[in-house]
Amino acid sequence: MKKITLCCLVLSLIFLAGCASTIQTGAVKPDGLKIYTEHYPPLNYIENGRLTGQATEVVQELIKRTGTDADIQMAKWEEGYQAVMEKPNVALFSVAMTPERKPLLQWVGPITFHDTNLYARKGSKLEIASLDDAKKVSKVVIVKNYYSEELLRKEGFPNLESVATEKIAMRKLLTGDAKLFPSNNLTIPELLKDVGTTTDMNDVESVLNLATNMSYITFSKGTSPELVARWQKALDEMKADGTFRRIYAKWLPAEKAPEIIQMMTEEYPPVTFMKHGKVSGFVTDMVREISARQGIPDNIRLTRWDEAYKLALSNPNVVLFSAERTAKREKLFQWVGPVGKNSSILYARKGSGIRMNSLEDARKAAAIGTTANWFNEQDLKDRGFTNLVSSPLPADNVRKLMQGEVQLAVFTDITVADIVKNAGYTMDDLEPVAALSNTYFYIALSLGTPQEMVEKWQSSLDSIKADGTFEKIYRSYIPNADIKDLLNTKESAGYYPGECSNLSSLPPKEKELVEFVCKAKALTLANMKNMGEQKGLAATFKEFDRQAGDPECKAGLCPFQRGELYMFAYENEMQNGKTVKINCRAHGAQPAMVGQDFFNTGFVMKAYPQYGIKKQQDAKFFQMVSDAAYRKSGYADGFVLFTWPNPIDENKIWLKKSYSTKITDTVWIGSGIYIEKVSR
Repeated sequence: MKKITLCCLVLSLIFLAGCASTIQTGAVKPDGLKIYTEHYPPLNYIENGRLTGQATEVVQELIKRTGTDADIQMAKWEEGYQAVMEKPNVALFSVAMTPERKPLLQWVGPITFHDTNLYARKGSKLEIASLDDAKKVSKVVIVKNYYSEELLRKEGFPNLESVATEKIAMRKLLTGDAKLFPSNNLTIPELLKDVGTTTDMNDVESVLNLATNMSYITFSKGTSPELVARWQKALDEMKADGTFRRIYAKWLPAEKAPEIIQMMTEEYPPVTFMKHGKVSGFVTDMVREISARQGIPDNIRLTRWDEAYKLALSNPNVVLFSAERTAKREKLFQWVGPVGKNSSILYARKGSGIRMNSLEDARKAAAIGTTANWFNEQDLKDRGFTNLVSSPLPADNVRKLMQGEVQLAVFTDITVADIVKNAGYTMDDLEPVAALSNTYFYIALSLGTPQEMVEKWQSSLDSIKADGTFEKIYRSYIPNADIKDLLNTKESAGYYPGECSNLSSLPPKEKELVEFVCKAKALTLANMKNMGEQKGLAATFKEFDRQAGDPECKAGLCPFQRGELYMFAYENEMQNGKTVKINCRAHGAQPAMVGQDFFNTGFVMKAYPQYGIKKQQDAKFFQMVSDAAYRKSGYADGFVLFTWPNPIDENKIWLKKSYSTKITDTVWIGSGIYIEKVSR
């Protein structure tokens, strides 16, 4: 939150003389919880000698529900923040969760959603579609040392005037001395009241969102974690029974209250977009359907992608859609899907004369327009491109392309037409010059979201696909789309019960291993369905065969090369119902194995009591892993222990644990994790 100092005028309602730094609602008990807040109407402020406001009422209700011995004290922001950082049994509200603050405190929330916007005087007729547009106005007034000043200076605004207070800034905006003013959507009505105008936003209007944040109640590290957990549980109960929503509506009637789950998206038609004041799009409708089936309130918020992405990285219980599931993002989120697919394409201005024989030619361009934190921007960065110009909105890249500020811009095939139209141009003004990638996109859930919830979302999505709802929604936006591969579900595609969904009980490395193999299985089954069995297998095995030394794999662009993890595939040759050969079809570490029969290949397995192998034994390794793939006796969980060369340790012999699964009656795939070095 912004740093706002209490003024003597407000405090004179409580104290007859002088300015006090702290106001408290009762006697502070040495062994109780001390709760600090700041003067920040309408969230927290003093009225008629009483502490009140939206956040204050929420905290007071939580004190009551949890039976906490606590006092709320109003203080300067710096005083409260220092106390919660340094002392035990201290809480502070409201605080925005950032990556830097997150590990330093304990968190309960969220209790507010707020936007930092650029505001213009109502009727100014300013058209501000981007930060570049805002940089061109004559003056933007800012408040010294506020977050918005830091944000705009970082963006290189040349037209800033810094003033001491928000009141001064607002007066400059209302008198026309400044064209734009960044402020907070929750507090600006009170600010208008303070400067003597209305509180119903008749005098100003928001023209551009700069940032979106959620705020929380924070607790010092020295506060009991059990107490913090009780507060979070009580807050969730307030949200479930409607109490929280009623308090929010009382103080912030025009705003949507944060729920237990926050759903974030961007303007990305026809996937997600705003239509007649409501967030729409085919993935938006899917998210609404999943929410309805689970009884979750619809609280979808549309903001800039970089803001939604930042919130999902920093906050628990955030649903972000839609997001490409790339190698770089894989461990940053939990994934539900896929819900769509698209192709990334480089475009040039029509008539530019730009011709490209390969993607390498794009490195010669003076500048390529990309959208901040979009997957294809990350892709180009990973490929070593240094000529990228990032913008917060995709429409900015269209304008830059048409005005000659960039020579190329990257968009996706299913969204480019709407983006170009919204920027004021047509597809006749652009031409495609090179393809980048074909990808699937997903619903991403933040890492703090419970695994059980992620599994419920995937289960609901699979049900939507199975009963025809998914296809109906998709075709209502893109009637002729080829979505056969998207309709594939775990229940209909040959998975073992719970194979790729009930993984929360596994140790972290084993969970990662199974998820890796499940991702490979999903691709294999989808390719077989779309291309036919043999062509589908061949296409998938080509991906499995990509080696760690390949340039794209080194850049993290090979989905089946991840550190020590790589895929292998085998096909059993049968006679009279029995396996007589085990032929290697693909191998991500030792390509020379492909085409060979390993049915009789074995080794002597030494004793490893710590892993349950109590005595030395002879083993036919490939038969064991094949049996595990088909869940035969002794291998019901799909795991096998064995020894194998480790490619990232100069092929030294390590103890390894594999996980394998069937694809057809004769084809099976798997991968493994290295546990302990055996030979040096």
